[in-house]
Amino acid sequence: NNLSLVPPINTYKIIHQSKKSLARTGRITTPHGTIDTPAFVAVGTNAALKAIDFAKADDAGQQLIFSNTYHLLLQPGPRIIRDAGGIHKFTGREKPFITDSGGFQVFSLAYGSVKESLESGGELKRSNRKVIQSAKKRNDKCHWRSDVTGENAVT
Repeated sequence: NNLSLVPPINTYKIIHQSKKSLARTGRITTPHGTIDTPAFVAVGTNAALKAIDFAKADDAGQQLIFSNTYHLLLQPGPRIIRDAGGIHKFTGREKPFITDSGGFQVFSLAYGSVKESLESGGELKRSNRKVIQSAKKRNDKCHWRSDVTGENAVT
């Protein structure tokens, strides 16, 4: 079986674990690079850092950049990222990225916050007695309206 000769794509190795608290340091290895944990993760919401470029961040030892799926969906959009060859080619940064699911935005668009969602029992937030319906979950899909373009979308 030739597959057994292929190294794992992503690995996690514990470097040290405290006997007292069970806290640990580790190393994640990905095709795009290594991430030592725990780590400071810079936030590049739209796959861009605001105060420094990726080259300088990498030179300073930044191993991982966090980007937000919902914001990437709005701008620049999945077609642009796909046509560029993925987030790494789009940004010109070959080191690791991590993205979230966008689930927090689904809650915050419809309810204001996850806490408000849980407290509301499923009732959408209200403004001037009108239900704000910028996001609704139906049939395992989220229907929402872009606050950037005003277009309806389904994810």
